[in-house]
Amino acid sequence: MSLKIIVTDTQGALGQTLEHDLAREQCQLLSPSIQWEDALAVREYLTQHKPDVIINTLAWEEMPSREQQSLLPIVAANIANACASLGVPLIHFSSYHVFGDDNKTSHSEKDIPAPLSLAGQAFFAAEQAIEHSAAKFIILRLGWIIGSIGDNHLTRLLSAIRDQQPITLNTRLRGAPTLLSDAVRVCVALVKQIACGAENWGVMHYCSGDALNEAEFGEQLVQLLAQQQLLKQDANFTLIDTAPENEPLSAVLGCRRIRDAFGVQARPWRPSLLPLVKQWLHNQNG
Repeated sequence: MSLKIIVTDTQGALGQTLEHDLAREQCQLLSPSIQWEDALAVREYLTQHKPDVIINTLAWEEMPSREQQSLLPIVAANIANACASLGVPLIHFSSYHVFGDDNKTSHSEKDIPAPLSLAGQAFFAAEQAIEHSAAKFIILRLGWIIGSIGDNHLTRLLSAIRDQQPITLNTRLRGAPTLLSDAVRVCVALVKQIACGAENWGVMHYCSGDALNEAEFGEQLVQLLAQQQLLKQDANFTLIDTAPENEPLSAVLGCRRIRDAFGVQARPWRPSLLPLVKQWLHNQNG
């Protein structure tokens, strides 16, 4: 894969993991320190470097901060418009947070977004900015993310357990935990197929195929910690059974389109849970 690829941010967990994976490929990876909210600077940089693909990871977090929320739509619009004028394909990461309180157990790409939270509104505004451009794009929505770095479902639980903090888990919230590395694997596969001439554009979903509710995930994590003698005290869990006000009940995403268009198959997350926990512990202990 002899390509010139721009990754807009390699400081966050998603960008770091993507940078690590792309380093093993035959490509030239650029991660410029430019003002992505400056439309002219974005256009000038892309014109100068003429990338084959741009991957937008800037401000992406499973739960973006207010500052990241404000950046998401502005940066997406600037990149998409520059990509449209230069004919550069764009891969942009989004989230299940764009969906609302429709009570569906799984969301397909055809479902109409109706975000409940400010984060969801920012993700959706970024999507709309890209769709309103003339760029060739793939918007890749992700479900629950788990990994050993960054702020995600797994690291938040592990930190709370370590610090003996109270943890509230909702039995109604459902998701299909997806490894950060697995999401990156899918992105790299898309890049390779785009390089080979694939012309499958639009919104696509990816998550693992093994869904459960938030309480079940927490219970499985505690059971694993106990089995490995890594749990020094009981976890302080409180289970609730109420619909959340600012989050869709289901983070499970139907992945048929990405499977049909690119042959991407979902991978299980359970076999990787222990290695992720051990890596997180290693990171915490320096």
